[in-house]
Amino acid sequence: MNGPRRIQQGVSLIEVLVALFVLAFGMLGIAGMQTMAMKANQSAFERNAVVISANSIAERMRSNQAAARTGGYNRTMPTGACTAPSGTDRVSVDTSRWLDELNRNFGTTACGAINCAGTPAFCRITVRWDDSRVANGGAAQTFEVDVRI
Repeated sequence: MNGPRRIQQGVSLIEVLVALFVLAFGMLGIAGMQTMAMKANQSAFERNAVVISANSIAERMRSNQAAARTGGYNRTMPTGACTAPSGTDRVSVDTSRWLDELNRNFGTTACGAINCAGTPAFCRITVRWDDSRVANGGAAQTFEVDVRI
């Protein structure tokens, strides 16, 4: 006859190490997902701010309709550095403040363009900024909105 059977009590060290390894691997995955979510959230925040900025210049143009309808606010998107106009007239001040706002909020590579044509004026406002810190984000993102002045 065999002796009395021993009943195992407690947990072996190997089982504890395996459980800790699985837990650590899961926590690393969660940390990676959190990082990506934060980057995507920042990108969404910037897109929202770009929409607000485009509406900002649209409202400035609506308050100066005569200049907007004659193409006074028109400017092309530069391929290099974005320079603000230096005049003291209302159009130059509005455009300069808008471009300064873009540079302050989105970095020195941010720029904007405006193209108004027709009567009543249909204006396309374009904003370019850098969104490369997000996975699959392009270095040059653009947002366009069409408004009627």
